[in-house]
Amino acid sequence: MMLWLVMLLAAPSMHFDILDGRGKKPSGVTIEAGKPDADGWSSLHVSSKGKTEYLLIWPYDGKAKLPDGPEAVPAIVIEKGDPKAPLNQKVQAALIAGQLLGGNHDPGFELKPSSIENSEDPFARGVALLAQGRPADAVDSLNRALKERERQLTRVPSEIYPAAMLYGKALMGAGKFDDAAVAFLKALRQRPSEPDVRRFRAEALIKAGKPEAAESPF
Repeated sequence: MMLWLVMLLAAPSMHFDILDGRGKKPSGVTIEAGKPDADGWSSLHVSSKGKTEYLLIWPYDGKAKLPDGPEAVPAIVIEKGDPKAPLNQKVQAALIAGQLLGGNHDPGFELKPSSIENSEDPFARGVALLAQGRPADAVDSLNRALKERERQLTRVPSEIYPAAMLYGKALMGAGKFDDAAVAFLKALRQRPSEPDVRRFRAEALIKAGKPEAAESPF
């Protein structure tokens, strides 16, 4: 029993770098991670000491995995109806990325991809272009965004996974199926049990003329 308790106390815990719709650290807001699933991902729960109700918009699906280093997991929360939130490029990018990946957040305001398509942030620029039906134009930006996340001293799965997925989607739209399969493989390595990722990768390999490779788990 004592050994189990020592191991539990020694186990690393997930901590978060939380920003609100105005790009500031909200007072009294905390995020707790639930029990990890088979791939090590945990559902996140936001709580606040005040009366304000916050919506977690990033990670886009409310899930995160323990990073492989000491850095915190980036998170964005917003208040519904906050007039400053739509003006924040990170908020727009997070919501647009989530929408492209099947998320269903209702932030209470209209998303405008055109407002961030010239952003200096490659992730924001890439998701904006992809959302406007310009996958070929989005490829370079999303490639850069993914590489930036892969080269971090602390690799954060909840940052790498969506970037890999979006890069793969852009490559698919641009007709670069071999490269798309590689991008989806990077996403699959983060979430091996995710059926959608396997389906996207298989589709890319089939379109690349490699149907036999589509049967391989990795």
